[in-house]
Amino acid sequence: MNSNKKFKITVTIISLLALVSMLFKAIPVSRHFDSFYAEEVYRVTYKYFFKTNDGKTTIKTYLPKNSIRQRISSSVFEGSEDINFKKEGHHNNIKGIWSSSEENSFKNIDYSFIFEGKSKKMQVADHFGHPTDEYKLFLEETEHIQVNDTAIDRIANSLKEKAKNDRETIQLVFDFVYNIPAAPIITLTDALTALQQNRASCNGKSRLFVALVRNLGYPARMKGGIILEETNKRTSHVWAEININNKWVPFDPLNNHFAYLPANYLELYEGDEFLITYTSQINFDYIYEIEQVNHVPFLKAGSYRFSEIVPLSLLGLVENNIISGNALMLLLMLPIGGLLVAFLRNVAGLRTFGIFLPVLIAFSFLETGLGIGMLLFVFLILFVGIVSKQFSRLGLLHTPKLVISLSLMVLIIVLGSYLGMKTNMMWLTSLTFFPTIILTISAERFSTLIAEDGFQKATGTLLQTLLAVTLCYFLLASEWVSSVILLFPEFLLIIIAAAMLLGRYTGFRWTELIRFGPILNPKTV
Repeated sequence: MNSNKKFKITVTIISLLALVSMLFKAIPVSRHFDSFYAEEVYRVTYKYFFKTNDGKTTIKTYLPKNSIRQRISSSVFEGSEDINFKKEGHHNNIKGIWSSSEENSFKNIDYSFIFEGKSKKMQVADHFGHPTDEYKLFLEETEHIQVNDTAIDRIANSLKEKAKNDRETIQLVFDFVYNIPAAPIITLTDALTALQQNRASCNGKSRLFVALVRNLGYPARMKGGIILEETNKRTSHVWAEININNKWVPFDPLNNHFAYLPANYLELYEGDEFLITYTSQINFDYIYEIEQVNHVPFLKAGSYRFSEIVPLSLLGLVENNIISGNALMLLLMLPIGGLLVAFLRNVAGLRTFGIFLPVLIAFSFLETGLGIGMLLFVFLILFVGIVSKQFSRLGLLHTPKLVISLSLMVLIIVLGSYLGMKTNMMWLTSLTFFPTIILTISAERFSTLIAEDGFQKATGTLLQTLLAVTLCYFLLASEWVSSVILLFPEFLLIIIAAAMLLGRYTGFRWTELIRFGPILNPKTV
């Protein structure tokens, strides 16, 4: 049997093994397919602790409900035996009510649920239509939102005079409130107090924002909930919504979210309300226990463990805390990114800093974002590469130069992060997300290329490496790709088969076709 036939049989066997295994596992996975595509999933538990008084004791709080951007499932109540629990509607919200008639006893309440959330980004038109009568209620003054106060009126009209259209008006009001210094004030702050004190937390800023836009004739309301993160916390959060052309558009003037709501915002109620109320003069304490849940965007979450659906998936390693999700994803994505870079080098004809280095660089960009990451990376590489070149002229050996490069890199990262903290330029603190060893190796490659091929050719290789990094970044940033690999790790067999086929490629590279195009396709006279 000749080598070509052995090669074809080997590639075929590897591919068939992978496809059969993936098909076998795809059947149970398809039964749990979900079109909601959650970006963030958390298990949230309200934990209330209190001592009843003489008479009936009642605890009330708002409970989440489903919407186009959040889904709630697996709600469970656990607590002391004699506590009664019920749900009731309250101004388009849902309230959970717990009550006990047992006197002078310690009680606890645990109410947990699974939250699946998606971010909400909305476009704001330049010109708004007139609000219909059903939204006139959201233009009125309330006790804590002083719409008609002279100070509110003066600020609102001064901002409107600078705007050319409705969108610019809202943007100016938003920027004005956002620029008010934030302060962790836990007591209720009304709109006027936030304006007068020129400092406020989320509730004061949101009330002021609502008061200003209502004064200008835009229907607005408060929204309340919790910003979910992997921690235990006591703080809730409020933001605002403006009704624009019959659609409620979110605005968070504390966290600078304009017409945008992040995926980890749990919505609990609408209106200017208190999240928790309880019988007066009782000992009461609480905490929100929040745990991030590993999930696959296209599978239903909350009612199962992935290992029960697909026993041979690698998600069991993450569920049982054997390895972190990020570490496992990097491990599995390295071969895929390596295949992409190998294709770009062998078929497209790009010159890059090795095979796997572009993949590692792209992985570090997941923390900073592609734009900022690219700028910081180029600056660091050029700076260290050029400085290292000066040390080469001193006749230093390779290993000491590597130590010098590493020291320079660490020094720049530390100084840049410190400068970012002092000047409030937070993008500079993104330097700390870069693994220094990756940057050092990249800088060393760049300085070596400068010495061997000249600055122009080295810069060309750097730019082509950045092109490969960009493609790898979008591959790594895809939740679909990483989720499929976690569910079907045998896909790596497909990567092996594809790499074998790529290893037999002997045709022209694309860059060569462009370079030698006039010779390959001569013009006839």
